[in-house]
Amino acid sequence: MKRQFWMLAILVLALALVLGACNTSAQPTQAPAESPATEEASAATSGGVLRILTWEGYAPEELVDKFTKETGIKVEITYIGDNNELIAKMAATKGVGFDLVSPTLNYVATAQEQFGIYQPIDITKVDKSLFIPAYWDSILKNSEYEGKPYALPFVWGTTAMVVNVEKAPDAGQSYLDLCDPKYKGRVSYRAKYDTLYMFAYALGYDPAEAVKSEEEYRKVMNAVRDKLIECKPIVRTYWDSRQQLEDLLKNEEVWVATSWDAIAWTLMKEDSRFKYVVPKEGAVGWFDTFAISAGAENVDAAYKWINFVMKPENAAVIINKTGYQTASQGAVELASPEMAKIVAETLPPEKMATIKWYFPLPPYAQDIQADVLEQVKAAQSK
Repeated sequence: MKRQFWMLAILVLALALVLGACNTSAQPTQAPAESPATEEASAATSGGVLRILTWEGYAPEELVDKFTKETGIKVEITYIGDNNELIAKMAATKGVGFDLVSPTLNYVATAQEQFGIYQPIDITKVDKSLFIPAYWDSILKNSEYEGKPYALPFVWGTTAMVVNVEKAPDAGQSYLDLCDPKYKGRVSYRAKYDTLYMFAYALGYDPAEAVKSEEEYRKVMNAVRDKLIECKPIVRTYWDSRQQLEDLLKNEEVWVATSWDAIAWTLMKEDSRFKYVVPKEGAVGWFDTFAISAGAENVDAAYKWINFVMKPENAAVIINKTGYQTASQGAVELASPEMAKIVAETLPPEKMATIKWYFPLPPYAQDIQADVLEQVKAAQSK
């Protein structure tokens, strides 16, 4: 049953990514030649330092220690809170200071076009057999800029709502529940782009369609801005990190919040009070990637890390420890049955089918979103 669920999930995600590619402005190009060579790291022979810019949970200490033991390569990790922060850090130095980064797919090509912060993927240094084929093909295609791929598939997931079912048993029917006065002071969400998309869908807009026109996208985002400002008195705080949200929920400071699926699933393993809920508008879906910095000083180490992390036994560690799903072939079968059960119950096929996948963002859309979020944060609660 577990395998059937994940095979269906893979097919749904692959179809969504392929359809998403049809909406991009990039011209079709010939796929890279398929001649990868598996890079097995020999123990303690490489040395050096690998500098990774990534999200919380993507480089568990257990895997970092194992990698260093096998390769002799030390790993330095810098965590980021959103893609704008990632791009800003990379653009400031043209990528110098980092070797490997994990941008969300829909930001890769546009960031490369604007800032030139990545270098093309050398697929001859990657073991393709480690990746789920549908993800490999789609991410390479969707990350192309000027005919070259700039990203590899890594981690995917969804964002919806986490609810304390003891305190707010009816919450989670719609993202507009985050504005319900009966939860005043017990609500939290990120002041980030995913929240903009959630509220856009809840207000009846289709941001993935509106983004094709600067004028229309500004209209939609302004409507979302007005709603978020209206909701400010309901919100206890905007959460920024996984740990912050977990603490807010465990301490019952917050009863209803937006959440990455992995945060909610981890909480559900520990505490029956919490449930990951996908409202009627559908979850927001995303795919984070591997990209090589244009200023990388240890490119070989970056590829060794990619091949290391995508081995199923290592990718399963990420699934079990964080709840994030990976593009590793065979990792699901090695994940804990408990986690697989939670995922299947809260994100069944009918919910998978309603996922609203992140869409490509032209520069004007990124600017509009940044302006709207600043206005929301600066507005006074009424």
